Amino acid sequence: MNEITLYGSCGDRWWDEEYFTAAQVRDQLASMSGPVTVRINSGGGVASEGQAVYTMLVDYPSEVHVVIDAVAMSAASLIAMAGDTITMRLGSYMLIHDPAFPCLEGRGTSAEHLVAHQQLETVAGAYAGVYARRAGIGVEEARQIMRDETVLDGPKALMMGFATAVDESTEAEPVARFDYRIYAHAPQSLREASEVLGGRPGKAAVVAMMSGSSRNLQQETTMAENATETEAVDTADDEVTTSETEDAQVDDATPEAVETVQATASGADRQTAQRIRDTVAMAGFEPTMALDMITRGLSAEAALAEVLTKRKEGDATMSGANHSGHRPVTITADARDKFRDGATRALMMKSGITGGERNEFSSLSLAELARECIIMSGHNGRFSSRMEMVGYAFTMAGSNSTSDFGNILQNIQGKAALVGWDEAAETYPMFTRAGSLTDFKATKRVGLGLFDSLQKVEEGANYEFGTVGDRGEPITLATYGRMIRITRQAIINDDLTILGSIPRKMGRAARRTIGDLVFAILTGNPAMSDGTALFHADHRNLAGSGGAPNIATMSAARAAMRTQREKADGPALNITPKYMLVPAALETASAQLLTSTVDPTANKGHATNPVAGMAELIVDGRLDVASATAWYLAADPNAFDTIEVAYLDGVQSPYIEQQQMWTADGVEMKVRIDAGVAPLDFRTLYKNPGS
Repeated sequence: MNEITLYGSCGDRWWDEEYFTAAQVRDQLASMSGPVTVRINSGGGVASEGQAVYTMLVDYPSEVHVVIDAVAMSAASLIAMAGDTITMRLGSYMLIHDPAFPCLEGRGTSAEHLVAHQQLETVAGAYAGVYARRAGIGVEEARQIMRDETVLDGPKALMMGFATAVDESTEAEPVARFDYRIYAHAPQSLREASEVLGGRPGKAAVVAMMSGSSRNLQQETTMAENATETEAVDTADDEVTTSETEDAQVDDATPEAVETVQATASGADRQTAQRIRDTVAMAGFEPTMALDMITRGLSAEAALAEVLTKRKEGDATMSGANHSGHRPVTITADARDKFRDGATRALMMKSGITGGERNEFSSLSLAELARECIIMSGHNGRFSSRMEMVGYAFTMAGSNSTSDFGNILQNIQGKAALVGWDEAAETYPMFTRAGSLTDFKATKRVGLGLFDSLQKVEEGANYEFGTVGDRGEPITLATYGRMIRITRQAIINDDLTILGSIPRKMGRAARRTIGDLVFAILTGNPAMSDGTALFHADHRNLAGSGGAPNIATMSAARAAMRTQREKADGPALNITPKYMLVPAALETASAQLLTSTVDPTANKGHATNPVAGMAELIVDGRLDVASATAWYLAADPNAFDTIEVAYLDGVQSPYIEQQQMWTADGVEMKVRIDAGVAPLDFRTLYKNPGS
């Protein structure tokens, strides 16, 4: 079962707690298909992060079942609204309130306050629309619930329409580590649970929490530093200033925090700091590195040198990855495997291959899929250009990881080639036998012979050993293949022909190649192990004088096969023809002879047709190229040795291989098949050269 656990703060961490981000939720959902359960135990966090997670869950193509394990407050309550079902465990809480803004840029003029007001109203309106739609109420009524900072237990949430069920049989989990005292109306039990975090937070912590600024980077100072712990959390006249950030914890830095240091750090003016930030971001490293460099007073040139050194060492990690040791979003199935499977199925559908499906990856272009592969492999998805990004997806240069992107494309192309192989209308499997060889050495197929008749064993006498044929027909494997090139330009252009139609055509070509080899045996008439051509008068399988198919020539051909012998003085083997192979030029006349119950050549009367149904007709245009008059008979390959088509290790399908190109940007895909074709016995085949 798919399960995502959203425990702790939403978007960042402010205390020593767990947290999750929208990027992590996105990556987990990308690897899923089918219903998902989302378990929430969160005091809230960044409004925009919560809205992003909510949208992802709403857009998820299958059912979403939300379970509030303990609390869903602030932004987490909005996430809960995405559930097709919302279940609150016994003793759990939900809190709905208005968003807040931490501070203003510039000097805090009235115009800047007006802009902040408009921004907050926009966020609040978006949240209210979600709450209203879920509860079936008006937007203004939802706004009032938010303004009142409403706390809901399970029964109340169910009554107001913010939940669909209350699980009274299962008690709530312990609440996530979080300072619930920032909420004026938080239940007393939650306030008490927050005491482990120390003194009550001041206003700076409240606005930081509401907006997403890391509390670690904002040391609170008030005009009454010795205020008692009984001061109300929502005291409106707390005066707050922000201390210098030399002691900031860089391991928890956000982009906003980097900007704060950028403005205050000694030895780095704003222009230099911005260049450092851009350099770090372009290289795919996290903002914490930029913060550290700015704080240390590095020049832009020194920062660039350090970034290049770390890039060469392969130390880049996925943006937003959790290095704190706290549990981020978790999932019960292996995300990377499910991602590969889902992406493969999506591309199969887009390429017209049976077994594909429309899922969350169907909307991605090939370039976008390349980026997702990089991210799912644990690497940063930031690059200076799409060309660089796609090239990295193919090679995973500078890392020890394999390329999921290349493997997915190779998988799709292999499936497409197999579809083409199966689609090819070939007749050779009907009259040939499939075999297996383990290497490319010349091998002899020793005929087990058409075993002598059993001899009478007199009473008390010993059984005598029979003999089998001692002939051995040579057969050797060879490799047949072609290459196609996948360039980065083709990926950026989202050219799906490289995945579907081109490999499919190559699969058809592979099977057609085997057919060419088989019919080349009939038309080329190679020498057998006895030094005599396959079709020869000495083998008694070549008509003495050619003639078009008719009752006389077909009857003679059938009789010749029936009277073949293993030894000159041995009994007749009574080999019956199973198939009649003719060029397209003889198709109509041959079909009439084989299907008509009366002689189609008789001038009058109803003479019986003695060759009706004597064989199954096979028509192939390759025979016309060699001769439009020659025709053949073949025995049943399941009963007699006819022609063998051997494959390396018995693999009867084309194989796709991939390698990185050196002289051009992209990868090369090679389609190959290893096969060998050889006649096993001349007695089971017959030829009439026609006239």
